[in-house]
Amino acid sequence: MSESIIIRVADLVGGPRAVDAADGEKVFEKVLPVIQSGRKVQLSFDGITMVITAFLNTAIGKLYGVLPEQQVDEMLEVRDLLPPFLPSLGKSIEWSKAYYRDPKRLRKAIMEEMGDEE
Repeated sequence: MSESIIIRVADLVGGPRAVDAADGEKVFEKVLPVIQSGRKVQLSFDGITMVITAFLNTAIGKLYGVLPEQQVDEMLEVRDLLPPFLPSLGKSIEWSKAYYRDPKRLRKAIMEEMGDEE
C-alpha cells in the first residue's frame, strides 16, 4: 500500500479556527477522493485552536454517509487535535455512524424526544 497523505486542516480553512460547516465541506471534499483512491489520510489539526461539532460533522461525519464505516475507520487518522476537542470528535463520529446506519429511525427518535411525533 502507498504512503498516507497528510491533509492540514489549517491550510484548508485558512487559519486556526475550524468553526464553519462550509470549511468542513472543503475538508470533506479533499479527504473523500483520497480515501476512495485507496490511500490513507492523516488529517492534521496542527495549528487549529478552536473546533466545533458542526465542522466535525461535515468534515469527518459526512464520510460515513458516503463510504462504509470500516473503510473510514481504517483509512482516516485524525492527529494533532487538541485534547479538549477529542470528546467532540468522538461524539461526532458516534452520532454520524448512528445516523447513516438508519437515518429515518434516528430522525423519528429525535422527533419523539422533542414531542413532534410524525
